[in-house]
Amino acid sequence: MVLPSGFGLPPLPYVIALASGTLLVTVLLYAVEPPIDQRTVAALAPWMAVGGALHAFNQPPIEAYDAVYRPLFGTPSVYLTIYVVLGTAWIAASLLGVRRGHDETVTRNLGLIGTGVLTVLLVIGVTMALEAGSLFLLWPTVAVVASVVVAAVVVLIVALWRTPVVVRARYAAPVVVFAHTLDGISTAIGTDILGIGERSPVPRAIMEFAGSLEASSVLGSGWLFVAVKLIVAVAVVLLMHQYLEEEPVEGGLLLSLIAAVGLGPATNNIVLFLFLAP
Repeated sequence: MVLPSGFGLPPLPYVIALASGTLLVTVLLYAVEPPIDQRTVAALAPWMAVGGALHAFNQPPIEAYDAVYRPLFGTPSVYLTIYVVLGTAWIAASLLGVRRGHDETVTRNLGLIGTGVLTVLLVIGVTMALEAGSLFLLWPTVAVVASVVVAAVVVLIVALWRTPVVVRARYAAPVVVFAHTLDGISTAIGTDILGIGERSPVPRAIMEFAGSLEASSVLGSGWLFVAVKLIVAVAVVLLMHQYLEEEPVEGGLLLSLIAAVGLGPATNNIVLFLFLAP
């Protein structure tokens, strides 16, 4: 079993609505042809986090949605929901950019819109936790700050070791490395400090193996997952930088997907941490 617990399709009417919305947005994006390059990876990063936050609001102890909306934010339906919202914003930004003759601003505007939406969601999360009397900022802050520092150090090391790699992937590389660093560190905090069980079987297996080692008495069981995440992120950057330069559209989309696999779950963890004291 490689799927996370809780993975399941929503009722048929939701499946039809999400599938129809996904198809329509895809067709419109294909028609509009928004500019896509490695800067797109950075512009899409806030939207990846938005998806993780929206999913967190659907989980205990938050469970903020009315019953009629919950199927839209479960797993895997939340991926389609955020795709439809993101695609709509992307189409609007593209049309506005073309109409004003500033095609180069489309990517920037998409990132700004996503950042605004993410900010609103985080403020809502903090407000809800404060009203519930359970606001706890320590571990979300530790996870984010530690991830920024570790990711920056890793990118710097790669830059000193293989300068052309970071030059070619100067926008995408930091996003990919940070996304998976935050996922690894937040997962380790959740497992070793907050006692949150890991829902995905692969990370759980890695941490169970780490827990069987003697080092776990000092380092806990999450350190190996952090290491694996960093190794995978750096390997992706090293393998993809040339392809990103030669095929900017395909490379940008692929790296966006790879970053989303880390940043979405990481943001889900961060939002949940607001409500969980150790």
